Order: sequence, then structure tokens, then C-alpha cells
Amino acid sequence: MKRLVLLLVAFLAVTGMLFANGSSEKSSSSAAAAAQKPLVMRATNTLPENHPMTQALNRFADLVKAGTNGAVTVQVFPNSTLGGNTNMVEGVQLGTIDICNQFAGTFSSYVPEMDFLALPFLFQSADELYKALNGKAGEILAKALEAKGFHPLGYFYGGARSLMNNVRPINSPADLKGLKIRTIPSKITLDSIKAMGAIPVAMSQADVYSALQQGVLDGWENSPTTLQTLKLYEVTKYVSWTRHFMTPDLFVLSSKTWAKLTPDQQKVVTDAAKKAVAFERGAWDTAEAKNVELLKQEGVKFNDVADLAAFKAAVKPLWTAYEDKFHNGLVAAALGN
Repeated sequence: MKRLVLLLVAFLAVTGMLFANGSSEKSSSSAAAAAQKPLVMRATNTLPENHPMTQALNRFADLVKAGTNGAVTVQVFPNSTLGGNTNMVEGVQLGTIDICNQFAGTFSSYVPEMDFLALPFLFQSADELYKALNGKAGEILAKALEAKGFHPLGYFYGGARSLMNNVRPINSPADLKGLKIRTIPSKITLDSIKAMGAIPVAMSQADVYSALQQGVLDGWENSPTTLQTLKLYEVTKYVSWTRHFMTPDLFVLSSKTWAKLTPDQQKVVTDAAKKAVAFERGAWDTAEAKNVELLKQEGVKFNDVADLAAFKAAVKPLWTAYEDKFHNGLVAAALGN
């Protein structure tokens, strides 16, 4: 009887070892399979395929795939495919969208300090803007973004935004009286357009064409390149060179997605982003002059603004209000003080 018990114990022990080994092998196999499965990141914006920023996202996707040997891939969804301006910013913060490029001011709902980049007439040239982004200002903004779930990859250049409408050329704030002008859905841009004399209308970019076509809007504000690539010249008559916003698009990754990457993959993504930003800025410069000529051929009329000083004076209180609110020295830094 004792011998039978010993045999039974031995049998159970061997069976347990075999079962354990089998489970371990299955677990190891599952872990290996999971490790080999590529991480797919979704990137989006509100712009068409031929826009320099979308082209830069595609360049970024190619570099990430090559640099990680396919372990990380990026799928690009342009033209508001995954939602409008505010939808994609919210998605990136939540982690339901991995990457987007979006007008920097749009992020102010989550990171109020980002209003700095949407202050009207603050930057007089692209070089001034880049200097601020590469210096103390960029560091302050990056820290604020990280605290709210956004991992900044860089800034795409969006040129200077000017006023566009279907009623008349704009030469002074008085010319904007009564005109409904669409702008990005953020407080600072709405306040800016109101201070300049118009009736600001918050609207997603995807809805602008039909709103102009139906007369819901009198105009909007953006760059000639965006006017051309979105074919909004079909419903826009006048462009007045106010160049009131020189606001970049933030190229950003969800912090939740960033945490899923290995250190090596993070380096690849960071390096690819730098190359994509350099590519976009070059592509933008090439496209802008060409697009102005194309727009003129389509019948769009351009005019220099006779009283630009009046516009600048009208919005100057917004600079003071920003500095009074944050006391972070960003305005002074931008002005070289």
C-alpha cells in the first residue's frame, strides 16, 4: 500500500512538471508573439495629401518604419479623417489617436500657455519664431505640454495667416465691421479676430468650404498654401495680407503612446520627427510662392493692407493680458527683451 502511494505521488509530481513546462513554453511563446507584433500608430491632421504638413507626416512614417525595422509603423489619416481640430487634440491626450499636427493655439484648452504661439503680430519672421521655439520659450511650453499628456515632437511651419473674405478687400479694422470670419476654435484666436473688428466664428476646418459656399461665413483666415491645397479658392474672393498669426502647427505624440515605445524606438521616433520638421519647413517655403501665383490665376485678388498699424494696436492688449495671466516671460522672450 505504501509503495502504491509513493508511485502515485511520483506520477503526480511528473505530471505537474510536464504541465508546468508546457504552460511556461506556451507563455513564452505568447510573449514572443506579442513582442514581434508591430506597434501601429495613427497620425492625423485636417489637411489634404498634397499639403506640406501631410507630406511631412508621410515622410515621418517612412523613417519610423525603416528605423525600427517595421516594429513600429505609422498610418497617416489626413483631411480630418479622424475628426476635426479639437477632436484630434482630445484624441491625442486620451491616447485614442497617437499623433497629430494641429494649429498650436488649439491645444490651449488643455495647455493654456500655448496661447503664446497664437498671440497676433507677435512674430515678424519665421526666424524669430524658430528662435523662440528653440530657446527658453520652447522649453517652457514643452514642460507644460508633457504635464497634460502631450509629448511634443516639433513644430511645423504654417506660414503667416491672413484675412480672406468674399465681400471686399480689407485695409483697416473698419473694413471688417459686420463680417463673419471663421477662425480656429480657441479663445485667443476668437479674441484676436474680434479685436481686429470682425465677428469671429469658431468652426472646424472641415466645415469651412460649405459655410463659405452657403454664405454662413463671409470669410476666414489662413495661409495661401492652405487656401490652395484645400481648394477653398473656389469659394474665396479676396486675400488681404494682414499676416496676423505666425503660428506653427504642433507636431505631437500622445504621452501614452510614447510610454509604449522602447528607448531605442523613442530615439528613432525623435530623430524621424526632426527630419520630418526640416522637410516640412523646406517644402512650405517652396510651395508658398508657387501657390500665390496659382491662386491669382484662379481669380483670387490679393492686397497689401493700408493701415496695418491699426490692426496691431487693436490686438496689443492681448499681449499684456497673456503676460498678466501667466507671468512666464514668454512675451518678453519673443520680443528679445
